[in-house]
Amino acid sequence: MSGAKMPGSVVIGRDVVDRMLHLETGRTDEALNARFGISYNSWRKIIAGRPVRSSMAARLVRRVESIEPGV
Repeated sequence: MSGAKMPGSVVIGRDVVDRMLHLETGRTDEALNARFGISYNSWRKIIAGRPVRSSMAARLVRRVESIEPGV
């Protein structure tokens, strides 16, 4: 994760985004929420390299790590 221009927000690192693309089961609200705990709108921000709340980013990284540890 890297810094962003909005306070309290970060840009999800490309390595995490690539892992998410590999792990995704669908791009609907339902599929993204079940897999990563995020909405479609959050997904669009993440893959576009736009900032998201740092708390959501930290939770998401933990979730990805729990799905596929150590990759």
